Amino acid sequence: MVSLELVLYLIAACSGSDSPRDFEGGDFDFFTTDAVDGCLAGAMEVLFMPEGPDTPHPFEFPIHVPSWNDLPESYEIDLRAPFLGMPVTVEAGEDGTYAIRGAVMEAVELDPVKFGDCVATMTVDADLSPTSADDLAGEARIDISDPRGEDDLCPVFDADPCLVSLTLEAHRR
Repeated sequence: MVSLELVLYLIAACSGSDSPRDFEGGDFDFFTTDAVDGCLAGAMEVLFMPEGPDTPHPFEFPIHVPSWNDLPESYEIDLRAPFLGMPVTVEAGEDGTYAIRGAVMEAVELDPVKFGDCVATMTVDADLSPTSADDLAGEARIDISDPRGEDDLCPVFDADPCLVSLTLEAHRR
């Protein structure tokens, strides 16, 4: 059986890097390339990929990814509205990935046209792996919980918390 760390090492070796641990940090443009909604039977996918499932959706702001030797590192990131000011701690994952665990945004506004003043708590876990010296790929798991609002327009999620899974890619600026 081949381990994930060995696969990541081989990918990095083929891309000219000796190991994911040699990855140089910097600012990256991130894109959502796939979204799977476990909350509202697909309705939440529009929040993460508004142009449709076949069009990668760019994050509004670049995101800093630290060099491996600088891990762990804590800071705030802005993704795109309504995901602004999210505190994250990036750590070295056991399998050679950049790991973010338990990043929380307490009151993210859901679609105001459909859901009025409804906000929800979103908790993010993500794993990112270098695929070349200038690129990353990975996944994010977003637990959405505690929908609340004064105008009673919040959706009823399939579960609380419910899960939205995103596939991500990033390219050095």
